Amino acid sequence: MLYKPAKDNSDVEIKTLDENKKAALSLAEQALKSIDIFTQDMDAELFNNKSFEQSIFALARKHPSTKVRILVQESTKAVQNGHCLIRLAQNLTSSVFIHTPSREYKNEQCAFMVMDKIGLMYRRTASNKNYKAIVNFRSPHHAGKLAEFFNEVWEQSTPDTQVRRIYV
Repeated sequence: MLYKPAKDNSDVEIKTLDENKKAALSLAEQALKSIDIFTQDMDAELFNNKSFEQSIFALARKHPSTKVRILVQESTKAVQNGHCLIRLAQNLTSSVFIHTPSREYKNEQCAFMVMDKIGLMYRRTASNKNYKAIVNFRSPHHAGKLAEFFNEVWEQSTPDTQVRRIYV
C-alpha cells in the first residue's frame, strides 16, 4: 500500500507489522515541522531501522524549530539494544527529545504517532504486539486531539534519564 498525504482524508485500517512500518515511515518522510510519538517501549519493530532513522534525522536537520518528541513508558530494553532513536536524541539534543510520562499516565495502553498535527497512526492497544491501527494523513481534527493529549502528557513528563549520554 502506498501512503499519500493530502490526497485523501479517510482512515485506513492496517493490521500487520509491515503495514505499520510502512505507515510510520511514510508519516516521517512527509513531516515538515514535527513528529510526536507516544509509545510503550520505543517499538523497536517499527522505529528501530535505518530508513526510519534517516527520515527522522532529515526532519530534525530541516529547520532549527523542528521537533521530534517521544514519550516512552519504559525505555530499558531500547537502551540495552541501542535503539536508533535514542542515538538520535543523544546527538541531536536541540531537535529530538525523549521523556517519560508522569505516574498519572503510566496506565495508558495506546501508542500513536502524529505528524505536523495533521497526520496520524493510532493503535488503541500497543501491548502483546497488536498491530491493528488506524492511519490517516489528513485528519486535522483527530490528529489535533491526539496532539492535545500528547502536549498534556508532555507538560507533566520528565526527560528520560536512561537515555542520557554520559560523558567521561
